[in-house]
Amino acid sequence: MKITEKYLEKLDQTLSLIPLNYDRAFKSVFKINLDILKEFLKVTIPININDDDSINLLDSEIPTSSKNEYQRTVDILVVINNKIYIDIEMNMTKFEYVSGRNFSYGDIISTRVIEKGENINNLKYKYIYQLNLNESPYEDILEDDIALYGLKTHRIYNSNRHTLTKSLELYKNLYYNENNQEPEVIWYTLLIAETFSELYKLASKVLDKNKIQKLMEAVINMSKDEFIIHEWQKDKMDALVKHNELEGAKKAGIEEGKNAGIKETKLEIAKNMLKKKMSIEDISEVTGLTKADIKNLKSTE
Repeated sequence: MKITEKYLEKLDQTLSLIPLNYDRAFKSVFKINLDILKEFLKVTIPININDDDSINLLDSEIPTSSKNEYQRTVDILVVINNKIYIDIEMNMTKFEYVSGRNFSYGDIISTRVIEKGENINNLKYKYIYQLNLNESPYEDILEDDIALYGLKTHRIYNSNRHTLTKSLELYKNLYYNENNQEPEVIWYTLLIAETFSELYKLASKVLDKNKIQKLMEAVINMSKDEFIIHEWQKDKMDALVKHNELEGAKKAGIEEGKNAGIKETKLEIAKNMLKKKMSIEDISEVTGLTKADIKNLKSTE
């Protein structure tokens, strides 16, 4: 498959690109292209990662404590040089809704970085990063260090965990509207590219020719995968239904609030009319309240 701009322009007319911020797409492409994933991590993780550093994919299954957590997995978990552990999480909802879950992943990962028989003191030489990539454009950009701290001793026992939260839409805005060409910005924009042509142009700015070819082939094959297509369409439909339900509930709440406010205003008017000794019949006719409402109001005066 020879990747050219002309070929991709034609492909855009016949095949939908499943964006890489869809977690199944992200895992499908990067789990089999760890060399490309390392290029991404070199500019997105604030620690020195070199070309000759090793990168290995780790078991992504998280031990569970209940049936509801069955088959819970991190999106991608890798280790660089057996000392830098990186958990990458694609969040299709706002980070605040999944932050507890993701932080618990970090807790579990931190217990797995020491191998059987290894000296526990080696933990201080290992680093754990969790990179949260979020679809919502309204996320706060957050970088934080997580420490194991003794409230009584006031000692920090370990501070090797770090979390980063990135809003992909904000980076896309930086690239297209503010002409920010930094590699980190390009990579995050690449993850939400909408067409093969757009993806190729962005990849050309951060990868060499061989890796561009590998990336595009992987993305094209992934976008043809019937299982991923089915799951992507299903998840999009589920998200649309959920959005419509939330919007419907919100509108119903606003309407209910309006109606409640109107009735409250009518009751206030009725109170003033009762103070002026107007008849219940006249008050009902003016305000539209029932006679029963006005009688109840009168009894509470």
